[in-house]
Parts: sequence; structure tokens; C-alpha cells
Amino acid sequence: MKILLFGEYSNVHWTLAEAYRKLGHEVIVVSDGDWWKNYQRDINIPYNNKFKFLIFLLQIIIDHRFKNNDIVQLINYRFLFKNKLGFLNKYFFNHLKKNNKRIVLAAYGDDYYYVQACIQKKLKYNPIKEVAPNLSYLKDIFSVHNSKTAKDLNIYIAKKSDGIVACMYDYFASYRDEYKDKLVAIPLPIDLEKLNYTDNLYKEKLNIFLGVQKFRMEWKGTDYILKCFEILKEKHKDEIDLRIIENVPYHEYVKLFSESNLFFDQTHSYAQGMNGLIAMAQGKILFGGGEKEHYALLGEKFNFPIVNISSDIQDMCRKVEYFIGKKTEVLEAGKKSRKYIEEHHDSIKVGQDYINYYIKLLTQR
Repeated sequence: MKILLFGEYSNVHWTLAEAYRKLGHEVIVVSDGDWWKNYQRDINIPYNNKFKFLIFLLQIIIDHRFKNNDIVQLINYRFLFKNKLGFLNKYFFNHLKKNNKRIVLAAYGDDYYYVQACIQKKLKYNPIKEVAPNLSYLKDIFSVHNSKTAKDLNIYIAKKSDGIVACMYDYFASYRDEYKDKLVAIPLPIDLEKLNYTDNLYKEKLNIFLGVQKFRMEWKGTDYILKCFEILKEKHKDEIDLRIIENVPYHEYVKLFSESNLFFDQTHSYAQGMNGLIAMAQGKILFGGGEKEHYALLGEKFNFPIVNISSDIQDMCRKVEYFIGKKTEVLEAGKKSRKYIEEHHDSIKVGQDYINYYIKLLTQR
């Protein structure tokens, strides 16, 4: 099967590509590397050079690699153009659809449908509900994803796509009501061959890690987590070691949290992102989204290793304090984290689920 993966969020497409190749398929990943994260890709989108970007656009039209694929999967409805030029995605979407067999829209992040799900309270808690109305990032989200241009484009691409795949409950719920006939949920892929499990050994202090994206702090709930950390430092300064890092490339980021016991992700989500899953694969205890709806979507009935947190700071503190001084509990919780990833997020298993879905799409009239 020939597959073109267009765009990147948190190394999802590159991880899928490597799994597809191991399964015997031909894959090309086209992306900008997801900004400073600089993930691997086969074809670079040169946003930082207008001349090279124009050459790249011409390449999409004439290069054979952008044609005759069995599947083209788009990372988002704004898979190529951002901001005021977002409407131009429609032209290139139509070109890709015309020149390839099937096209799949990925529901992997913020878009018009997710914003609407938050506004319409399809999700009992979410970033839009939690953050202040005057937050600059929220204003950006509304201007980008809740404009008439965004609405028209997202609806157009969702309707014209042959399939829609959601990576977690938050996005699945956003599309479910309108697109249940073409929507599937497939978990995020984690390459277990590259992520070795190590026993979660608790040494002198409980080691706690948090990665910060400054421009998305409130959106991710990092502001609540930092308030929790201030309380913990005051009460348990001799018992915990807090490590907070900001905006570093992916490979450096993974190295930095390798010595941690607890890994903090985000507070406003039902499920986990790639970074949280990577930490779990290494045997860390994840503090993040672990709602029952998420487990039900995966079909998990017994192993619930994620420490579910929300914007309740006192509850968050209590959940951290539970692990202070409990070396056996930390070790066993880490083992459950790894088992959970092996059962639900192994990139080869996830990749085969995608391939099965693609085959289903290709056999439909």
C-alpha cells in the first residue's frame, strides 16, 4: 500500500510511518517538523522561506509522490496553510483527493469541531470552560478555529474525506454526532522498540517532571499544576524533587524526563497526548487525563494506571502526596503504565489497525 501522511503533531505521523514500513508498506511523511520540535520527515514544508515554500506548492502539483497513493492522511483540516491563507487548503485538498484513491482526515487536535464540542458542552470539562475569556491564546483559538472561514473549511474537508480517525475521546466526541458513519477511534502509536522500560525506582526524593509550553500554559492547565507544585514545595521540600523545562526539541525532552518517577501532562483532557504515553512506556506514573469515557473507548476494563487530574489543585496535591515515601507503590504503578502502553499503544498494533481501516475504505464503493 502507498501512503502519504501530510503534516505532523507530536511525532504521530512519523511513528505511524515507521510502523507502516515494518508492516511492508510504502510511506512518505510531509511536514515542517512541528515547529521547534523538529520531528523527522521525508519531505520538508519550508514555511520559513517564501521562495522555497512556493516551490514546494508547485511540487505538490507536479511531483509524482503526491499522486496515485492509496491513502492520503491529513493531520488537520488546516494541513498546509495557516492563519489568513487557511482557505487555500481547500484547493490543495481537492487536488490531493482527485489524484489519490482515498483521503483521511485526522482528528488529532484543535479544530472547528473540537471548539464547538467545548462550547456546546459535549465535553464536561475542557480548556475553553476552564480558562479566562480574555486569555490571548483562547482568543487566537477562536480567531483561527471558530471563524466562518474555519467552519466552512473544516466542514467541507470532513464531508469530502473518505474517513475520519480520532486519536482520543476528546476528538472522537467532537465528530461523533455528525460523522458516526465514517468516524473511527484508533489510539496514538508508541514505538516500544525505541522506548525501553526501566523499573520506576524511587531514590532519596520523589522525582516529578513537568514540560511547559509557555504559550499554551493555561490551555493545558499548566498554571494549575504549577500552583500545585508551589504547595508541594512548601510542604515537602525535603521529600520531592521538581523538574520543570520549557520548549525543548523532542529528543532532548525525552532524555530530560528519563529519571523522573511522576510525569505531569495536562488537566483539561479526557485522555493523554504523545509525551504522556512516552513517559508511561518508560515506566513513569502519568498525571493527566484518565476519564472513564477514555478507558471505555479503548475497551479497557481492568488496568487504569493514569492518575486522573483536573483543575482541582488540592486534589492534585493529595494524589501526589499519596506516592511520597511509597517506593513499592511507585514501582508497581510504573509496571502498570508499561503494560497499558503495550496493550493499547504499541505502534505495530496501532499501525495494523490503521491499515485495516484503510483497506476497508479502499474496498468501499
